[in-house]
Amino acid sequence: MKKLYLITGATGHVGTILVSELIKRGEQIRALVLPGHGTHLPQGIDVVEGDITEENSLVPFFNRNGYDRITLIHCAALITVASELDPRVWSINVQGTENVMRQAYATGVDRVIYVSSVHAIPEKPEPEVITEVNHFSPDLVHGQYAKSKAAAAQKVLDYAEKGLNVSIVHPSGIIGPGDVQTRNHMIRTIHAIAKGTIPVALHGGYDFVDSRDVVEGILACEEKGRAGECYILNGHYITVSDLLNIIRKMRGKAVRKTVLPHSMAKVFAPAAERISILLKRPSPLFTPYSVYTLNTNGHFSHEKASKEFDYEPRDIVESIRASLP
Repeated sequence: MKKLYLITGATGHVGTILVSELIKRGEQIRALVLPGHGTHLPQGIDVVEGDITEENSLVPFFNRNGYDRITLIHCAALITVASELDPRVWSINVQGTENVMRQAYATGVDRVIYVSSVHAIPEKPEPEVITEVNHFSPDLVHGQYAKSKAAAAQKVLDYAEKGLNVSIVHPSGIIGPGDVQTRNHMIRTIHAIAKGTIPVALHGGYDFVDSRDVVEGILACEEKGRAGECYILNGHYITVSDLLNIIRKMRGKAVRKTVLPHSMAKVFAPAAERISILLKRPSPLFTPYSVYTLNTNGHFSHEKASKEFDYEPRDIVESIRASLP
């Protein structure tokens, strides 16, 4: 049987690890990239230029070309913690996802995995553990990125209702190897801590998962996950203080006990974001939304994925070490 993997977001953090793993398995891959963005992809991959926000450009990407079975893994997304509303977030994450699903449905793609985010899932009050839901709404989550991922997830489930063989995976905060362009907010934060430019911790914490575990979960879900079902792929909860000091120890630096209170961080965050924008730095690390996220309920359960396809995340210290420059 002649099989092909269609990958969107192949040059992103998860996409890079996913492509590498599929190559190891000897699979045939076709990657959708923006014009001029596929230069560092490995040789042997069928690279198609297109834009998920322009549906007509997706037609060559979905050409079956005589393949017996096609699996689509939709990773492409725009992630942001910025306060200013960016129309590209909705265009890429929602309309782009709808375009991709419509093409997948129209061309009879055999299997689809949509890479969503735990941010699409409504938060529960602590100490409740957050589990999968079967309905999504932008009104139930906070922040432009979360709202866009919730809206997109519901559109994907709507296509599952129509008969598309699609499952959704929800990674938590992704760290680990593969972010070759250093665009991941948390990877840049880890690098800043390692360099000593973030000397103190903020109050709070979150759940972080290794990019390699996300890819293993995606491919296991492709094989064993059920159509129309959602699966959380989280890792381990860690406080910012513990994260900072694990990295400092790895770099041979003294442990820091100072933790900036949440109330103080909320006051400073808007000014820090404005300064970063004025200095024309890459997307700010310290924003009101990032401070908010670190003080939300970050306790998720991957029990469903573990039961249905043996998902199990690796030790977080290993993931932190693999994230360092």
